[in-house]
Amino acid sequence: MKLDRTLVREIKTLIGNGSREAKFAALKRMDAAKTDLSATKVRDTFTYCLREHGRAVVAICVAVTLDARKDRLGYWGWRWAREVLSLLPQNIITPGNLERARIEDGIHPTAICDYAGSFIRFTTEEE
Repeated sequence: MKLDRTLVREIKTLIGNGSREAKFAALKRMDAAKTDLSATKVRDTFTYCLREHGRAVVAICVAVTLDARKDRLGYWGWRWAREVLSLLPQNIITPGNLERARIEDGIHPTAICDYAGSFIRFTTEEE
């Protein structure tokens, strides 16, 4: 599994130099994306969220959610999620910060496969 180079570059830009200011700026953007993604109508608004918040922020939120739901999803998308999360520095992947990015859409846990599936396929390169 290999992530799209553009997505990797976008995530690294989001994280910045790893400073405290860059960390809080990234967390603020993840909070905003999580708020928009944590709606029962997320199937209809997912594309809007990608445009509004950016692919990197949405990718992190989706990755955190997939990682949290891996047992319920039969590990669908988990390799992609681990690749995305591996790009984050240690000061961001604390349990509390990951909780801030987890999508709570209130619909069935497997619905993420529907609304984020094409995004995951689009951001994955063939090896």
